[in-house]
Formats: sequence, C-alpha cells, structure tokens
Amino acid sequence: MTRSPVKLAAPQRVRTYLALFALALILPVLAVSFFGLNRMAAIEQSQIERRVMQIAQNLRFVVDRELDRALVTLETLATSSELRTGNMSAFHRQAVLALKPTKAAIVLIDTSYRQLVDTLKDFGAELPPTSDPVTAQRVIDTGKPQISNLFRGSVNGLPVFNVEVPVFDDEKRVRYVLIMSFQAAYVAEVLTEVRLDPSWLAGVTDSKGIVLARSQQQDEYVGKPLPPELFEQTKNAEQVYPATNIAGDRILRATVRSERAPWFVSATVPLSHTQEPYYRGLFFVALLAAMALVLGGSLAYLFARLMARPLDAATQAAASVGRGEDVNTVQTSLVEANVLIETLATASKELNERAQHSDFLMRELVHRAKNQLAVVKGMALQTARESATVNEFIDQFDRRILGLAQSQDLLLRQNWRGAWLHDLVRAHLEPFGAGSRADISGPDLFLDTTAVQNIGFALHELATNASKYGVLSTDAGRVVIVWRQVEEGGIRLSWSESDGPPSHMEREGFGHRVITELVPRALNSSSILDFTPRGIRWEILIPAGHVAR
Repeated sequence: MTRSPVKLAAPQRVRTYLALFALALILPVLAVSFFGLNRMAAIEQSQIERRVMQIAQNLRFVVDRELDRALVTLETLATSSELRTGNMSAFHRQAVLALKPTKAAIVLIDTSYRQLVDTLKDFGAELPPTSDPVTAQRVIDTGKPQISNLFRGSVNGLPVFNVEVPVFDDEKRVRYVLIMSFQAAYVAEVLTEVRLDPSWLAGVTDSKGIVLARSQQQDEYVGKPLPPELFEQTKNAEQVYPATNIAGDRILRATVRSERAPWFVSATVPLSHTQEPYYRGLFFVALLAAMALVLGGSLAYLFARLMARPLDAATQAAASVGRGEDVNTVQTSLVEANVLIETLATASKELNERAQHSDFLMRELVHRAKNQLAVVKGMALQTARESATVNEFIDQFDRRILGLAQSQDLLLRQNWRGAWLHDLVRAHLEPFGAGSRADISGPDLFLDTTAVQNIGFALHELATNASKYGVLSTDAGRVVIVWRQVEEGGIRLSWSESDGPPSHMEREGFGHRVITELVPRALNSSSILDFTPRGIRWEILIPAGHVAR
C-alpha cells in the first residue's frame, strides 16, 4: 500500500515570515491595551455620572436656598402691625422696602382672591384678581406655606411662580394670603451660581412637566412642556439616566426633587460628552495598532532585505561551486553569508550558529512581551492567586478597584491636591459597615496624592481582611485607628484590632505584600505588622514630605 505524499505549503520569502512574526508579537499587546483602555473609559464615565448627580444636588441646594429666603421674608412680613390694623398703604411701603430680588413682587390677597397690595403697582391702583387661585386656596385650606407651578402673571404677563404664606387673624383663621411672585428668569439666574461647563445644562421643571427655568436659552423654552417620555423619566428616576431632551438631543440626566417646592431640578450633559472617553480610547488603540503595524512591517521589510542580499550572494557562490566555477569572494552585511562564501565546508556549522542566534532572538522577544503583559495584568494575577473561584476573583478584583476609586473620589473633591486623613480612613471603612465599630482619632492632617492612594490601598486591604477573618467578622470586634505627628514632621499611623478572632492573613497573599512591601516602598518608609491573639496590629511612618503644610 503506497502512501500519498504530504502536500506542503507554498514556499514564502524571508520578508513574509518576518512580517507574520512581527504581527504575532504585536497582536497580544494590542489586545491587552484595548482591554485596559476600555476599563479606564468605563471608570471615567462612572465618574462623569457621579458628577452629574452631584451637580443636580448642588443646583437643588441653591434653588431651595432662595425659596427659603423668600419664605423667611414673607413670614416676617406676615407679622406686620400694619396688617393687623389694616393700614394697607403703610404695609405697601413696608413690602417695597423688604423686597430684594429685582425680578419679584410682593402681593397681598384676601380669601376671595382679590388683590389688596401689589408692589408692581402704586398703592390704590386698580388690581385684577390673582392669576393663581389654586395655590392660594391650598394656603387657605391647609394654613401652611405653598409654592406654585409656573403661570402667567396677571399684572406683568410674564412667566412667574408664587411663594405664598398665610396671614392669620386673632382667632387663628386665615385672613390674607401673602405672596412673593417671582419671574421665572430669576430662577434661571440662580442656576448660574453653580458653575457649569458650556456643554452642561441645568433646569427646573414644575410638577406638571412645564419648563420653569434653564441655564441656557431660558426665553426659548420657558413655559414649554417636557416630552411625555422625558417627564415620566423625570418623575421616576432615582439615578443618572440617558434620555432625549426637549430639543431632541441625546443626553445623560440626573433629576432630584426640590425639598421646598413641587419641582424637579436637573443637570444634563450631552451623551456624546460622556462617550468621549470611550471613543478617545478606541482612537488611541487604533492609532497604536496602525503605528505598530507600520513599524513592524517596515522593520520586517528592512531586515528581510538585509538578510536576503547576503543569502542571494551565498546561493550564487554555491551554484558556482557546483558548476566548478571560481567563487569571487565578496563582503556582505551578513557575517554568516561571508563565511559561507569563503568556505562551504563549514556551512553546516555556520547554519547551526544562525539557528541558535535566531532562537536566542525569539526567546528575548518573547521574554520582553511577557514582561509587558505582566505589568498590565499584575493586580489581576495577584488577585487570582488568592481566589478559589471565578466569582471570588471578580468580587476581590472589583473590591480593589472600588478601593482605588474611593481614594480617587477624595482626591477629586480636593481638585487632586490630596485629601484629609480622617476622610480617607472613613471612606475605606464605611463599605464594610465598620463606621460604628471603629475608634478613629488624630489631628487634622492633609496628605498629598501619593500618600492618599497608597495609604488608601493599605486601609482597603486591612478592612477586607478584617471583614473576612478578623474583628469585623464578629459582632464584638473593634478597630482602633490612631495617628499622631512625630518630631521629624511625619505621621505615625496605626491600625489595631481587638476583641476579635486570632490574627489571620495569608503571608504570601497580595494583601500582605501591599501593607508590608508595596505601600512602604512607594512612600519611601517602613511598616510593622504584628499578629496578636486579639487581632492584627499594623503601623506605618508617613514621611513629612507627604504631609501638606
């Protein structure tokens, strides 16, 4: 029985194999870079979402603050002796003096909605009934202050809203309703107190979904209703959500309810702005891939040419030897080819040396590629070594990413200048429910960014270990975190556990390396780790250079 010959692939030139080899080295690095950039883009987008919610809460604060000022002014005027005696002319003068906002007016109506005083008119002028009897009736029915939705004013015809309080007679019955009527444009001016990037937008919507104020294009959109879908999202949203705004643009939006009025205060940013980190990462990866492919291909072509010319000369020399012709010795750029041309008798030895040299080059390239991958995957590998299951790996890896994010949040609040040590300790204990079982004491000290990131990393590992195996895994355990300044100007920070199970921490684990090696090395300092029957005790000296003066 004859066997069919094995069909070999078509021979290729040296430059083809060098190009494929360069591509094989480049692709894994590009894949890891793409994963890392995607992760960074996701973290950056999460930070943007937290910022949108924080800005919405800040906007609510400034709006409610102005409403509180109006309520205080009205409640003070409601006790006026002129009102009790019915001296409306004197009360009109008093209301004019008490009025501070330029886009507001003070109005007094009786229980039949008839206007008695309006600071927009001279006293004694004929006044129409109030344009907002609904809110006035709520004040009369409840005897409590009320804030209206948006409506058109009866005197100025502008979009306005009312802040209304009751005025009682001697028998505690509502005699009048005292009103401070604001133009909607006043709230738009208040919103500008929270400084926003030009692409961001702040807005206020009343309980009926009508736009009351906007930080941009106020005159164009005030009084217009939100689209039904957007209004439903506004009423029911608890977190940041994507939506389409009244202008038809795709946005990322956060909405909070006013604590004083039946309004919704929102902060929005174009969705394209939030996706910018992702697209920027894609562009960077694409640019990196293009540069790597061009550079790898160019080098492969160059090396192929440098190798091909001497080999062609050697081939011609061998053919000349086979034909019995004299071989003209030529000098090439390849030592092996020169030796082959000079003596074909030693060709086998020279080829073996070339093979060994090529193998050495391959091992060196692979070694360097592995080093690059190890830097990127270091944290993941250390976590994986401690994890028995995939779920455990994901949980621990996410916790460590969260611990890093918590330190970054503190840095963000201080414009990346550093953070207060007390805030740093609290931030890393609260996720483990250790706030009520931790004794924290020490002077107010401000750490720089390097100390915040590294001390935060160590605190996260200690809290994680305590929640799994230490004092936080029992009901009776307590943690004492104390710091004090030493003579050299540095800080001595200590973590002590008490009333817990015997100390436990994996000596070869990533957490052990963090608190005994990585963090002290990063701070150019030293640490002490003791395992006691009552729990772990860890102490580190933070050099003075990491403490802000």
